[in-house]
Amino acid sequence: MTILRKNIFYNTLLSLSQILFPLVTFPYVSRVLGPNGVGQVSFVDSFTQYFILFSALGIPLYGVRELSKIRNKVQESSKLFTELILLHLISTFLLLIVYLALIYLLSYKGININLFFIGCGILLSNVFIVEWYYQSQEKFGFITKRTIILRFMFIILLFFIVNDKADFVKYYLLFLLLNVLNAGVNFYFVLKSEIKLDFLNLNLNKHIKPLFLLVSCSVIGSVYVLLDNVILGILSTTESVGFYSSAIKITKIPISLISSLGIVLIPRLSESFSNNDLKSIKYYIDSSVQFVLTFGVPLCLGIALTAKWTVLIISGTEFEPSIELVRYLSPIIILIALNGIFFFQLFTPGNKEVSMIIILAMSAIISIVLNLILIPKIQHLGAAITTTITEFSVFLISIYFAKKHFNIKINFKMFINPLLSSLVFIPIIFLVELFSVNIGLKLILSAVLCILSYYIIQKFVFNDAIISRMEDFVKDTLKIK
Repeated sequence: MTILRKNIFYNTLLSLSQILFPLVTFPYVSRVLGPNGVGQVSFVDSFTQYFILFSALGIPLYGVRELSKIRNKVQESSKLFTELILLHLISTFLLLIVYLALIYLLSYKGININLFFIGCGILLSNVFIVEWYYQSQEKFGFITKRTIILRFMFIILLFFIVNDKADFVKYYLLFLLLNVLNAGVNFYFVLKSEIKLDFLNLNLNKHIKPLFLLVSCSVIGSVYVLLDNVILGILSTTESVGFYSSAIKITKIPISLISSLGIVLIPRLSESFSNNDLKSIKYYIDSSVQFVLTFGVPLCLGIALTAKWTVLIISGTEFEPSIELVRYLSPIIILIALNGIFFFQLFTPGNKEVSMIIILAMSAIISIVLNLILIPKIQHLGAAITTTITEFSVFLISIYFAKKHFNIKINFKMFINPLLSSLVFIPIIFLVELFSVNIGLKLILSAVLCILSYYIIQKFVFNDAIISRMEDFVKDTLKIK
């Protein structure tokens, strides 16, 4: 099996764990903590993630891109690694001061202040996770094995420690523990490799300009990714944040799976751009778009049609308002995955950070305006509508810049076959709804019938190339030693 295929296999396995992890944990957490507990943790975590994005300075993307170019040059890689770690550490300490000052301003919302202190620990430990180093070296096997082991530990501790509505602080404390263990393992094995911390003749200044562009992208992009929870928490209630958070979690579960190909291809695309290999670039992008549409379209329709069963099973009856939100949010399954192709496989390796800033700034304005208009009127539903519209605006503007810079166009005919194959889900789910069985069996039966029907139509009616390639990939995967 080729290295690329192995990387895709491991990243797909990682994505499957990202799907199973919330499916195992969130049904338990939502029932134990309720909307208020889930809402408090979600609010603080969104707040903390802002500071993580600021402090990271765009290093996660920059590190992958730059280390991919010099992966076989140990001395240069060591110096670059040291410079990026040092920059990340300095920015984190500076922002930690701001974080501590701001948490007292937010205490009026009735949020438990201990959650913010836990967030401080998460912010600090994030410096040493250095996932970008392993991605640049294409060590996806290590990433996958480590992540699955740590998540398994988290699940065991969750069921032992979180047993009451008052345990939401303990729940967030588990996230800190996961972060610290992740950082410790990652950093230890980096130092055990050929990479060494080299503090001689450092040149931090040369990274400032490219990092400024990337951090601008990250920060502006975070406005519409994370600000919805923050605005919702300020203008509405923690219960509304809980309902919205539940819907977002459910909707985003499949996104990691259909986006798995993109992470693996970033180092390859960085090399292709450095070699000006436009043919390879177009091939990788077309393959990614086909992959996303083949699996994203049926997932989008399936999630929307089974929203009631899915929410009640995963979150419980207290989260019934989330059902409508899932239906409004379902298109982001496709949109986020496609936007990820533009940003992480095209604009970032192609050094088009300025265009990324323009796209994200326009989308952030749309997000802020719509959130401020809709949330006071329709609360969590307003946040859901805003998120979908914002992701669609990112998609449209990205299409323009992809054509402008790289003459890459999206073939919209690729939507047709997956959509036609997915329409059979409507009568299947309607018929299953008539059965006198519990909703868990209805969901399983619907999923099995829909997957089988989709596969048969795509394979034997449309002779879909992605399905055939996935079959070959699975057969080849079974040969992994």
